[in-house]
Amino acid sequence: MIEKKHKTPGHPVIEYFLLAIFVNIFISLGSNLDVTLGRFIPGYITEMNVAGNTTKVASGIGAALGALIAAGIYKFLFRRRFEGYLVKGGLKIGLMMLAPFLVFHYIGSVVSWITFGIGSVSLAFLKALAPGFGEEIAFRGLGIANYMRTIRNEKSIPVIFWLSSIVFGLVHLLNAFVGGDPVAVAIQSVYAIGVGMLFGAVYLRTGNLWPTILGHFSVDFLEFIRGDLGANAGVMTSIGIGDIITFAAAAFAAVWALKLMNKRYYPEIMEIWNKKWNKTDQAITGNTM
Repeated sequence: MIEKKHKTPGHPVIEYFLLAIFVNIFISLGSNLDVTLGRFIPGYITEMNVAGNTTKVASGIGAALGALIAAGIYKFLFRRRFEGYLVKGGLKIGLMMLAPFLVFHYIGSVVSWITFGIGSVSLAFLKALAPGFGEEIAFRGLGIANYMRTIRNEKSIPVIFWLSSIVFGLVHLLNAFVGGDPVAVAIQSVYAIGVGMLFGAVYLRTGNLWPTILGHFSVDFLEFIRGDLGANAGVMTSIGIGDIITFAAAAFAAVWALKLMNKRYYPEIMEIWNKKWNKTDQAITGNTM
């Protein structure tokens, strides 16, 4: 099969960051839609202090749509080679891999409801769409898929596993600039690295982004229900008993992720991604994103 060549910067790590920026541009554009929707949905907009200035922010369905559009553009560019991120295969096994962590984390969220009170469930649902789709597509979906397109041997797999996990965690440090408590933000960043490790492992092991999107959405949905996070756009300003439980869940996630990423699974991971990128002689059918 004759393949159309696409010019890229040439280094998969550089491409990872460029794709994350690409997706976040569309997320930002989608957030403008969220601000517009906020005029009609009470409580959807949050006023935050950024660099000494008060600004109105909203992130939910618009941000999620922006991320999906970015993912669709990338998929279109490689439509003859790439099977896609949102596929049917691997959904069940991916959710099973996530299940122990999710149950652990859900318990912490419920404890936080008792500590901080409960906010709007409908608003929590809308706001959780942004990280569920946006962060998964930006920090795992495109970047990991593109990296697996470029590598030729399984020895390179740990690079993208650690890169995507650490970047995902460090990005959360930006919450310190929008009113987050520095200590809480630092802990949240470490927490995000642990969770990112598990989400990255599941995506690499299944080739399907749906399990991590659903897992990420459900975790943030339950967290946004709590009164303090719901009112502060997910920015952590204090730590309660429930947070200690969710941090413990993140530590468990990190250990569980390392088990899932044992070297003995590398050949299986390469096989999955070689098929997804049509690196074998097998024809890939369907046109899922």
